[in-house]
Amino acid sequence: MAYSIVVLVKQVPDLNAVRVDKASGKPLLGDQLVLGAADAIAVEAALQLKEAHGGEVTVVSAGPPSVKDALQRALAMGADRALLAPIDQANALDTLALSRVLAGVLSGLTFDILITGQNSDDYESGQVPAQVAELLGLPQVSWVTKLVAVDGGLAIERDTEDGKQQVIAATPVVIMAADGLNEPRYPSLKGIMAAKKKPLETVEVAAVSATTDITWSDPAAPQKPPAGIIVQDKPAAEAVAELVAWLRTKNLA
Repeated sequence: MAYSIVVLVKQVPDLNAVRVDKASGKPLLGDQLVLGAADAIAVEAALQLKEAHGGEVTVVSAGPPSVKDALQRALAMGADRALLAPIDQANALDTLALSRVLAGVLSGLTFDILITGQNSDDYESGQVPAQVAELLGLPQVSWVTKLVAVDGGLAIERDTEDGKQQVIAATPVVIMAADGLNEPRYPSLKGIMAAKKKPLETVEVAAVSATTDITWSDPAAPQKPPAGIIVQDKPAAEAVAELVAWLRTKNLA
């Protein structure tokens, strides 16, 4: 059975270029933007299903024009076409408002499987896939670590708090890909060249503005308490005595 598969992807800051401001604990994001790691896993899952059973893979994202770079990456991996829902400040929306935009785009598509990453690299809320599934009236399976097509649907293995769970899901269904599902491929030179000729369409979306139905704080690194003491600018004998006294309070001497 050939599958029509849609993959939701997000463009995020490159985590390898993120630094932390020591004074505030706030992340200092670099200018480099990339396809999210979990979304690359989702794209790979779609491509493997397509290669095994035939079909078509469409990638969909919402954001500013720069998101085309992330969509081009997915096309270079092997996706067939891409759709961009233009939103200037996607992260300024709460997740439900963003989900409504994406659901509006997806409602105009016919597909058997919708695959997303479990979490985005930046805010890691994990809310958008479940909200989109609810808005579209589709079942969803989260934390998927194994995905195989079988007669009547998909055989799925998912992580739970106390082990693994086996699920058989009929299509259409929303799949949330977790780490360990696969190892995303790197685009080949041939794939990169072919991506330039694949359709990448900007779709119209209804006007949307920032809302506060769901809010979250800005990410920040927690303050770490000192791991020990520093003894300096003291005579050696006094420094040794102070250090030994501290070790005894920790039952280390």
